[in-house]
Amino acid sequence: MIRAAGTFVRRFLRSRVEAAAPSFAARIRSVRHRRYFRRRFSRFQKTVAPLLFPNGAPVVVQTGPFRSLRYLDEIVWGSITPKWLGSYEAELAPILDRIVRRNYRTIADVGCAEGYYAVGLAVALPGARVVAFDTDFISRRQSKRLADLNGAEARIDIRGFCSHAELNALAGSSSLVICDIEGGEIDLLEPTVVPRLRHSDVLVEVHETSASSMRAEETLCTRFSASHRIERVVAGDRREWIEKNALNLPPTLPRELLRQATDEHRATGRVWLWMESMEEEALDAEAVG
Repeated sequence: MIRAAGTFVRRFLRSRVEAAAPSFAARIRSVRHRRYFRRRFSRFQKTVAPLLFPNGAPVVVQTGPFRSLRYLDEIVWGSITPKWLGSYEAELAPILDRIVRRNYRTIADVGCAEGYYAVGLAVALPGARVVAFDTDFISRRQSKRLADLNGAEARIDIRGFCSHAELNALAGSSSLVICDIEGGEIDLLEPTVVPRLRHSDVLVEVHETSASSMRAEETLCTRFSASHRIERVVAGDRREWIEKNALNLPPTLPRELLRQATDEHRATGRVWLWMESMEEEALDAEAVG
């Protein structure tokens, strides 16, 4: 009874702080999350680092589209070892290969965390302007450090909350929008409010809306089906990735440790939608006609 009352009081106080000082509350959440990630991942991270990067070797991404990208060795949002290995969200590798072959002028990464995609794409596409958004202040600082580490600081603009107006200003032809904002994609990716999204390619990680029975995936597909070709990508395990890449990694990393290091500690069955705009094709066809 006493414990339940204490929980109620904490939730009540938290809600009051959220209402009265949302920015301060967000900073508290950031710190609390990092403490959790430190408890969960710090020991394992310290075990893997000297095996992957022995004798003070620089920390670099080992495989995948961002191979050789210099990387951080600190606590980030989630587990960092899949990013070191290049196995992070490996299902997206074919799409990222297509992305880096395109001449995007602008890339907006909404929910950038410590900058894996924002900095990786800035290095891979040196002609692109990258704008990275994250409401987590620690993630923004880490994104800046990662950009500095890779000499990309001049081409990356790091911001906090992404508004509809900001996204609309960045979207358009020759632009790419990457979105991973834990359910917020339903509110943000609304082409009736952000009309220039119809001309942008969009890569979005889909999250179910907990407040209703409506499926986020169905909603986004309905919104974008007239303007985009939509490809659905489903997350799986890493057994195939390990078999393909184990020989390309330092032999000092045992197979069981490698298996653990590829674990992203997230639910399987996650879904991404890769949505390629057809609006530019329609404009080109009209011009030819």
